[in-house]
Amino acid sequence: MRARWAIVAFVLVVAAACGGEESSPPDPRAETPSASPSAEPTSSFPVLDESELLAMSEPVRFEAADGIRLDGRLFGSGDVGVVLSHMRPGDQGQWLAFAGLLADRGYRVLTYDRRGECPGGDLGCSEGRGGDPGAWRDLGSAVEVLRDEGSERVVVGGASLGAMESLYALSHGLDANGLIWLSGLDLYEGESIQEQVRNVRVPKLFMGGAFDPNSAPIGPAIERAAPRPIEIVSLDTGEHGTDILRFGDPAVADEIRQTVLDFLAGI
Repeated sequence: MRARWAIVAFVLVVAAACGGEESSPPDPRAETPSASPSAEPTSSFPVLDESELLAMSEPVRFEAADGIRLDGRLFGSGDVGVVLSHMRPGDQGQWLAFAGLLADRGYRVLTYDRRGECPGGDLGCSEGRGGDPGAWRDLGSAVEVLRDEGSERVVVGGASLGAMESLYALSHGLDANGLIWLSGLDLYEGESIQEQVRNVRVPKLFMGGAFDPNSAPIGPAIERAAPRPIEIVSLDTGEHGTDILRFGDPAVADEIRQTVLDFLAGI
C-alpha cells in the first residue's frame, strides 16, 4: 500500500510542476500577422480625370485642305506646340491625359478626331470617312492651328496609325519641327519606315514595345537610315501605342512621359 501511495504522490507532484491547469486554446489574435500585400505600382506623374482634362482645354474646329471639318481640343500655351494623332480604332480621347501633362509643363497641344471619327459630346465629331486616302495631309492644317495660336515650333506625333501618318507627312514635305513616333507599323502608302525617314531631318523620337507584335521593330536599321538627330527607345512591354499609357506598367508609361518631356525640351 505504501508503494502505491508513493506513486500517486509522485504523479501529483509532476502534474503540479507542469501547471496542472488545462491549457487554453491559442488566441487567434495572437497569431503572427501575414505580410500585408504590396501596394500597386502607380505613376509618379499627376493623374487627372476626364472632367479636369476637359476643363483645362477648349474645343476647336478646323478645316482640312479639302474643306473637311475636323474637331479637336486645344490645351495649354507655349512657344512649342505638339499635335497628337490617335490610333485606329479610337478617337482623340486616347491622348487627353498626355495632352494635359504636356500643357501643365508649358506646351500647347492639339488633339483631334481623325476623319470619320465621331465620339460625340465634348470629344467632338469629325467629318469625312475613315481611311480616306491622303488623310495624312490633315496634319498640315493641324500644325497651322498651333502656329495661329502662337506656337513658333510644332512637333507632330502619334500612336500606331497616328505615328505612321506623322512620319509620312514629314517625309513628304510637312513643315514641322520634330517627330514623336509611338508603335507605328512598318509600311504606310507602300513606303517602309527606312524609306520615309531618310527624308526627315528634324529631331525624331521613335518608341515601341519590345514585345509588341503589332508594331514595327525599331533599332539599328532605322538608325542607320535616318539623318541625325534621332533617338530610339525600346520599351519593356507588349502593349501597343497609347494602351501603354492607359493600361500598361506604370513604370513603362512613365518612361514614355519622361522621354517625351526630355525630347521636347530640346526642340
